[in-house]
Amino acid sequence: MRFSFIVTAYNIEEYIGSCLDSLTPCLRPGDQLIVVDDGSGDCSCEEIMARLAPLEGRGIELCPIFLGANTQGGVGIPANVALAEVRGEALFFVDGDDLLEAGGFMAARQVYEAHPSDLLIANFRVYDAALDRYMPPADQPLWARVPGARDPEARRHLALQMIGVPWRKIYRVAFLRAAGLCFPEGDFFYEDNPFHWQACLAAGEIRFLDRSVCAHRVARAGQTMAAQGAELTAFFDHYETILSLLPDAQYRPDALRWLLENMAWHIERLDPGAHWVYAMRAQEVLAAVPEADWQALRRDPVALRSWGVARALAAGDLAAVISGWQGQAVMRRLADLEGRLAHLSGEMDRQQQTLGGVQDWAEGQRALQEFRALKALAGERQVDETG
Repeated sequence: MRFSFIVTAYNIEEYIGSCLDSLTPCLRPGDQLIVVDDGSGDCSCEEIMARLAPLEGRGIELCPIFLGANTQGGVGIPANVALAEVRGEALFFVDGDDLLEAGGFMAARQVYEAHPSDLLIANFRVYDAALDRYMPPADQPLWARVPGARDPEARRHLALQMIGVPWRKIYRVAFLRAAGLCFPEGDFFYEDNPFHWQACLAAGEIRFLDRSVCAHRVARAGQTMAAQGAELTAFFDHYETILSLLPDAQYRPDALRWLLENMAWHIERLDPGAHWVYAMRAQEVLAAVPEADWQALRRDPVALRSWGVARALAAGDLAAVISGWQGQAVMRRLADLEGRLAHLSGEMDRQQQTLGGVQDWAEGQRALQEFRALKALAGERQVDETG
């Protein structure tokens, strides 16, 4: 069976070479490799061509595409450009800063070739670049439910609860084309979420394989997943898009669960400067959620992570919610400063007699002053909230 691979890249010269090297053992003669660069301003294009050169003459169709200028939004336009070039029977997406795990991918390929389906959803690992550590994804517990999801609808509901990234799935190309599936295009990011819902809702057969097919890199500079500002309101746009795709009301709680799960992630990282913009957009969307959808998730542990905040926003209690967010931001800052102070204290003890020690001492004094100011602010906020 001929596989097509789509790799998307934008300003990732440090990572794209390793990504393509990890993909090489997964290629067979007859496969197609499409690499789309979305107008990088660094040397990503040169890295791409250097890594493709050794693949010449191996019977692999190479299709590098250089868009020349960065397109609007995120991966939507470059992914759709690549989809138009697909010639294989099966399709696999690759994030240009990730690493394929050849053993897991080839196992997934073997399973898929033996039992083709519209979608095969595999597992993956998360690589935290800041901690230099591999971790399971947040949806890891869902794999325990796979054996019990025996009928197509149960498998569809389970698939909709999994993290909706395209680079963990093998797609049947004829299915994608028959359903007319493509990524949404616009001035927003996280386009893979509506695409995931489109694919899962349209698929006739969904299979699962609990093998890691790639290591997904997080916590690198410039990564979309590192967003903390108003761009996170795109999730409310995508929620509305997802609602418009639903064939009937039975999937509405699934859609709300997806939104609440992502909101829990947003709330932990949202920049204070984006609090009001995010809260107002959330209130606009959540106020329209039927009570039946809320009640369907009343005991769902994932939804409950942001349930209280979401209900307060839906009711219009924006000021109270934002006050709570601001207090949490202060406490996170305090925790960060405590860690810095502990580190600097140790350094000052070791280097007190050197110039470096003097610099560390000065930095420690600045951190201490900031810590005291924030602690005082946190105390005032606590008095205001309890008084």
